[in-house]
Amino acid sequence: MTNGLTGFAPDAILIGEGSRADRIWTRDQFIQLCKIMRNGNNPTEFLHVYCGPEGTARFVKARSPDAEKRITWTWDTITGRAKHPVAIGFYPWNPQGQSRWAAIDFDAHDGEAARAKALALAAMQLLRNRPEFHLILTSSGSEGWHVFVFTAEFHAVEHWVRLLKQVADNIGAEIKPGICEIFPHETRNRSRPHAIRVPGTWNPKIKQFGAIFFESTGALLHKKEEKEVGSFLYRSSSEAGIDQLNDSGDPSFYCGEPQNWIEQFAITQSGTRHTQLRELVYCIFRQVGHTVGRAIADAQYRAARVQPNATQAEHLEEFEELWTWITNQWLGELTNAEQEIFATLETEIQLDLFRILKSFARHAAISEQPDFPFPIQHVAARLGVSFQYVGQLRRHFAKLSIIAETEPAVTNRSAARFLWCVRVDQTPWDIPSSLAALSKIVE
Repeated sequence: MTNGLTGFAPDAILIGEGSRADRIWTRDQFIQLCKIMRNGNNPTEFLHVYCGPEGTARFVKARSPDAEKRITWTWDTITGRAKHPVAIGFYPWNPQGQSRWAAIDFDAHDGEAARAKALALAAMQLLRNRPEFHLILTSSGSEGWHVFVFTAEFHAVEHWVRLLKQVADNIGAEIKPGICEIFPHETRNRSRPHAIRVPGTWNPKIKQFGAIFFESTGALLHKKEEKEVGSFLYRSSSEAGIDQLNDSGDPSFYCGEPQNWIEQFAITQSGTRHTQLRELVYCIFRQVGHTVGRAIADAQYRAARVQPNATQAEHLEEFEELWTWITNQWLGELTNAEQEIFATLETEIQLDLFRILKSFARHAAISEQPDFPFPIQHVAARLGVSFQYVGQLRRHFAKLSIIAETEPAVTNRSAARFLWCVRVDQTPWDIPSSLAALSKIVE
């Protein structure tokens, strides 16, 4: 997710003595924070935190679909209105293996309060330098500390794990119970990692609230999100209305036009799953980001008209193998200038956008067009992120001289047009031979 830690996070609030959550956020902002931490999961995917009849602290995965009720109950506990105190926690994970947040827990066991605080502050010093990170520093309700990291877009769980490991290594913190724990942590088979309480909530072990010492989530919590859908991915766009996303129909992500890829590569006969997945990956690789590609492969499996022999997990594992193979092949196509620029990009979304825009530019070159349209909502649907974030990335790519605007957008008429500023190879892939090579890696 990141290889460097430079810059400065905007709109940060530093609270020297710490403050209760209801002194920092309104009720609506707290609910929005919880919505972000839910990661688009179903209503039962949360941690219920309370005291049992005997007074012992309980941290239990919920079984009933009442996440919204527990969120408001948690807020009432913070504000002193709840008859019985509770807290809520969430999982830095969803079935797509993605999360918009992560956290580090610095414990103060055995009287190591000074050590826990020093490590938390050191982690903050590193993380606050990334402008795309929105941070919260809170006490755990005892002498421990929690550092939360949020982003506007989703990232793969394994990328969050790598980031948190990097932070721990840089500050000299051993990832070990009682010292430093990370959320998400590494799991087998992309299973659900452990949950952590929402910042500033009640700790049933000591009957105290965490205090907020630093937060820079203003941009996230004040932002009005697009119409909520079951998945974090935005809906497909159409050629007729390229500046608006289509809120009708399923699935809730970009899946090709004019033909729906899930239908085009449907699994309709026994023994065809492997071939259909392989051809799907080859078709979509140059057109969508990894997040959307994985979601399409997942939808392809779930829409199968015959029961595949492989499990869903095996299907997605095979998708990752195919995606990795074709990525390596694609990297070999880049010119030296493109490789140099590509190496400077830091996040998966930036790398995906580079690949998609290069495909746009290549199509324009083959069509003998000097430039190509860049509709941000349409591209956002291909990446599975907000159009606001794509707008930021477009400006960033222009500053890096990857693209240059040739024509501004005309409201309700046409998207802005851009020029690819590095050499484009107009020779298309040899499709038959490429598919044949692709087939070998999983057979």
